[in-house]
Amino acid sequence: MFSGKALFSFCRKKKHRLSHIPADQLHIRAIMRTDAGCVRRNNEDNAGFLFMEGNKTDFFAILADGMGGYERGETASGMMVDTACEYNNLAISKKPYQWLSEIFQKANSHIYKCSLRLQSVMGTTCSMLLIWEKKFWCAHTGDSRIYLLTEGKLRQLTCDHTVVGEMVREGKVTIEEAITHPQRSVLTKAIGTKSHVEPDIFRLTYPVRAGDRFLLCSDGLYDLVPDDEICRLLGLQSLKASAVSLVNTAKERGGYDNITVVIVEINEKTNTDNDEL
Repeated sequence: MFSGKALFSFCRKKKHRLSHIPADQLHIRAIMRTDAGCVRRNNEDNAGFLFMEGNKTDFFAILADGMGGYERGETASGMMVDTACEYNNLAISKKPYQWLSEIFQKANSHIYKCSLRLQSVMGTTCSMLLIWEKKFWCAHTGDSRIYLLTEGKLRQLTCDHTVVGEMVREGKVTIEEAITHPQRSVLTKAIGTKSHVEPDIFRLTYPVRAGDRFLLCSDGLYDLVPDDEICRLLGLQSLKASAVSLVNTAKERGGYDNITVVIVEINEKTNTDNDEL
């Protein structure tokens, strides 16, 4: 299992299309911050990021929010992240879609069998960002989220696998009504709760530009910090300031759940890079 933050070289935001950046000039910086919040005694979130073995341009970030109570949730989310780590040592000789699918299926099997052995319900959400050969892939199950901040606008890339999320997509409730709906946290899909899982896996088809930032977060953030504020805080000059401000804002508003963020910034490598986040 891995978590924490890593320091990668710093460069200023530029508005080039990523397709114009040579592969050997693609520059990725990332930071992770997690907090148990103000109510819960333990932290059931697990998250982190790694460069794929052997290079500095292929990369993945992952965030998992466990469910099952106390140690069970933490164990499930840890197993999800551990599985992804194990696959980091395997070259993506297969297509990224298949690689991501195998990670989710492997983790699902481990967690499901563990829950049967312990006779205890346990599971986890998972949101994963893969950067492979300058292409961007998302894999997702549950109600953690992946956002993209591009040109000052925030876009939610993933769909919430919740009862209320489905109601919003079907037009039965508005986004505003969903925020306070009593079933907003009831999941329709998670890792480890059934013998098989079908994650959402897709490649981004629109341009990602140098200076853009991805945000992976648990519901402990967006339940308390609306998208317009997430957009503003995610756009702060430094990654560290963004991560700290996002988590602290959720805590200031009650912090009733665990709060975890992973921020990934895409840039073009320059001669002025340094390790400041």
